[in-house]
Amino acid sequence: MRYIIDITQNQSDNIQKLIADGRYRDFNQFVCTAIDNQLHIETEEIGGHKIENLGSKINVYKPEELFEIDKSISIKTINIDVQGVAMPDFKNLSGSAYEIEEKDSWLWGQVNKIFPVKIGLRILLAMQGAEKNITLEEYSKKATHIAASYGTGIRLYEDRKKRPRDLRISAGLPSEDAFKSKLRYKGQFLAYVRKDGLMEGAMSFLKFINLYKDEESGQMCIYLTGAGVKFAQISNPVIDKGEFDKSLSKEEIAFYLEHIAENVIGEYQAIKWMLEKLEEGISDRTLINREMKKIFSQLWGGASDAVINTQRAGLMSRMYELKLYDKEKDANKVAYLINDAGKELLRQ
Repeated sequence: MRYIIDITQNQSDNIQKLIADGRYRDFNQFVCTAIDNQLHIETEEIGGHKIENLGSKINVYKPEELFEIDKSISIKTINIDVQGVAMPDFKNLSGSAYEIEEKDSWLWGQVNKIFPVKIGLRILLAMQGAEKNITLEEYSKKATHIAASYGTGIRLYEDRKKRPRDLRISAGLPSEDAFKSKLRYKGQFLAYVRKDGLMEGAMSFLKFINLYKDEESGQMCIYLTGAGVKFAQISNPVIDKGEFDKSLSKEEIAFYLEHIAENVIGEYQAIKWMLEKLEEGISDRTLINREMKKIFSQLWGGASDAVINTQRAGLMSRMYELKLYDKEKDANKVAYLINDAGKELLRQ
């Protein structure tokens, strides 16, 4: 099917740059990827959820029995001997390629949860405890496999319990039988190196990992930073206790917020900006999109409505996981209300 669309010159230039960098084969691939990604975001947001065809596993009740996890490492064993490396500079991250200042650079909106990052970090902590140098290729393969085991198992448990969409903790995790979800997890939540040498992915953007080329093998290796080690070591309700009511503990949330306040200023300022809007009573997502476009559209090179909506949806999803606001539902409408935790952060 063929559609004709109008885009700005700036959008066209940026797309051509991505194609030249080798991120996409051609314009058609970029558009098809953008459509798939946006449909994924919209489906997550409006509550669409595919019930996995898991056959006889539907009779399993205990969460820990749902996982078929790689037995070569134990991510429940918290290694205390791993030493972290230095954090990457913003100039080495992909956000620096788009002439955006660090204070205006957020996580990409399709990174809608922090828990998938936490799983990735815990896996790397276990691997670093067993070996000195972990190649990025080896890590990505193992991390995606283990994360997919968690994703499939948690969704089965949530389906069995008929858990409402906004209380599900499985969003962002890949599925064992969904190839595209594994690619999305690798590219968005973990880390990789672009052809221009810049680091991409949430773990690098959040400065929880850094990448170095091994001089002997020439392969890219991945290491936890000091902050990555500390965040990975904090006990997690899902991984360590088999609890499925929340994805992050109070200790994890407190550490994460303190870390980004000091080291990932763009993400922290975005959270504070959103909390300010909620405190002003701007609680409808359409109105929030409008306010966001006023401030950030030009900063992001004339961002389209679709980009603004994706950024708003992803930011709010992460903030909800961090328990910084509550939702009030009225028929088909949802209002977002700042809570005490959000107010406390706003005053800091």
